[in-house]
Amino acid sequence: MKMLLTISWRNIWRNGQRSITMILAIAAGLWGGIFAASIAMGLMEQRFRTGIEQEFSHVQMHNPDFLIDANIRNTIKQWPEISSELTADNRVKSFTGRTIVNGMVASANLTRGVNILGIDPATEALTTRLDQNIVEGDYMDEDAQNALMMGYSLAEKMKARVGSRVVLTFQDADNELISIACRVTGIFRSANSMYDEMNLYVLQSDLNHHLGEQEIVSQVAVVLHELDLAEDFSKEYQAKFPDLTIRTWAEISPQLAFYNQMGMTMFMIILIIILLALAFGLLNTMLMSVFERTRELGMLMSVGMNKQRIFSMILLETVFLTLTGAFAGMVLAMASIGLLSNRGIDLTFAGADSLKTFGFDPVIYPVIDNSFFAILVVLVMLTAILTAVYPALKALRLRPAEAVRAE
Repeated sequence: MKMLLTISWRNIWRNGQRSITMILAIAAGLWGGIFAASIAMGLMEQRFRTGIEQEFSHVQMHNPDFLIDANIRNTIKQWPEISSELTADNRVKSFTGRTIVNGMVASANLTRGVNILGIDPATEALTTRLDQNIVEGDYMDEDAQNALMMGYSLAEKMKARVGSRVVLTFQDADNELISIACRVTGIFRSANSMYDEMNLYVLQSDLNHHLGEQEIVSQVAVVLHELDLAEDFSKEYQAKFPDLTIRTWAEISPQLAFYNQMGMTMFMIILIIILLALAFGLLNTMLMSVFERTRELGMLMSVGMNKQRIFSMILLETVFLTLTGAFAGMVLAMASIGLLSNRGIDLTFAGADSLKTFGFDPVIYPVIDNSFFAILVVLVMLTAILTAVYPALKALRLRPAEAVRAE
C-alpha cells in the first residue's frame, strides 16, 4: 500500500504544469466559495443579532387586544406580578416594561406619525443596549423632564438636532388629544433606518403622567441568557399568564427566523456550485491523464498489476490532487476571514442606505463555523472519489495487448 501511495503521489507531478494549474484552480475556487459564504453568514448573523438586541428581544408579552388595537387602554394589568416573576427567574438576563402609544411628532419642518415608547432608561439599556446607539447628545436622564430621544433618520428628515423642540400629539385612555412640547436630548442610530424613522423614546414616567395613570405597561420585552430557552420560556409563562399573548422572537418576526437559517443555506448553495465546478475540472484532468498513459497502463497490466491496484492508483491520484488544492484554499480562506473578522468589510460606498433600510449594517464581519470546514473536507473527498470513478473505469477497460501498441 505504501508503494501505491508513493507511485500515486509521484504520478500527479509527472505533468507538473497541469497539476499546479488544477491545484490553483481548486484552491481559488474553494477560497472564493468559503469567503463568499462567510460574508453571507456574517451579514445574516449581524441582522439577526441586531434584530434581537435592538428590536424584538427574545420574548415579548402583550395584552392580546393591544396587538389588534394599539390603544392605551389595552395594557398589561399583571405587570407587578410579571416583574416579580422575571426578577426571580435565573433564565432571564434582563427585561423591561414599556408604555407604547401611536402619535404624531411635529417640528417646524415636518410632521410624522410615530410610535412613542415610554421607557425606564436603566432597564431599557440593559435589555436593548439603546444607550450604546447614541450618536449625538446623551442617553436619557431619569431626572430630565419631557426629554426625547429620536432616531437619526427621523432627525435628518425633520432637521432636528440635540436641543431642538418638537411637539408630540397622542390620545389618552378617554380618546382625548394630548400635546406636549419635548426637547431632543439624544439622537440614536441603529442598524435599521426604517426602525429609527418610526420610533422615538420618552421617559415612561413622563408619558404615564400625561396619560393620567401612574403605571401603564403595554409591552414587556425579555432577554434570556440563552436563545434556545425562548420557546420553553414562552410556553411556561403563557401557562402562568393565560390572559396575555406571549411570543418568541421567531413568532414576532418570521423574517428574522428566515435570516437565522439563511446563513447555512447560502453556504450550502455556494459550496454545491463550487463542488460541481471542481468535479468537472477534475474529471477533465484525470481523463486526459488516463489517455496520455494508455501505453503505460497497458504495460502495468501486462506485467501483472491487477485491476484493483490500477483503480486504486487513479483514485489516489485524484484524491491527492484534490486535497492539496483544498488544503491551500481552506488555509487562504481561514487567513482572509481571520484578517477581516475584526476589521470588517465596509460597504458604505456600495449602497449602504439600501442595506440600512432593511436592517443590515453596511460594515460586514465575515464569520464561519469551524464545523463547516469538517463538512467541507468530507464533501471534497466525496467529490474527488466520485469524479475518479469514471476515469478509473476507463483505465480498467483497456486491453493490455492493444494498450501497449498505442502511441
